[in-house]
Amino acid sequence: MADSIIGALREYFLACPLTGDNRLGVDYLPERGVAYSIDTTPANSIIRPYFRGSLRQYLFVFRSVQDYGSDELQNIANSGFFEALAAWMEAQTKARRLPDLPPGMTARSIEAQSTGYLFTTGPDAGKYQIQCRLVYFQKD
Repeated sequence: MADSIIGALREYFLACPLTGDNRLGVDYLPERGVAYSIDTTPANSIIRPYFRGSLRQYLFVFRSVQDYGSDELQNIANSGFFEALAAWMEAQTKARRLPDLPPGMTARSIEAQSTGYLFTTGPDAGKYQIQCRLVYFQKD
């Protein structure tokens, strides 16, 4: 069990078959190669308060650095990765296979909130990202 939500998310995505043996960081991507990162984003965490707890959200961005250039097949594969990642998160939620959060927190769902998209390029590498959300219940 992780000591933090971001740690639990990292452990969760390390088990994702789509990422393979590539590096998975937190708030960091190298300039080239193939690597992934989970980056936090600011948001109001409380969705709905309850008497003995609250339904909350944790917004994050799953980013990657991939080979990029004029090869359309490579760029299609890069975008296709994020389509598959969104589908994987949806299937994980339906199967109730969710991140193992710190004590007092129970994951309810994990989902993509956008399509994956290219957000910056270099001469031979592109950085892509998809906005995501973890919904969880936190006991008071």
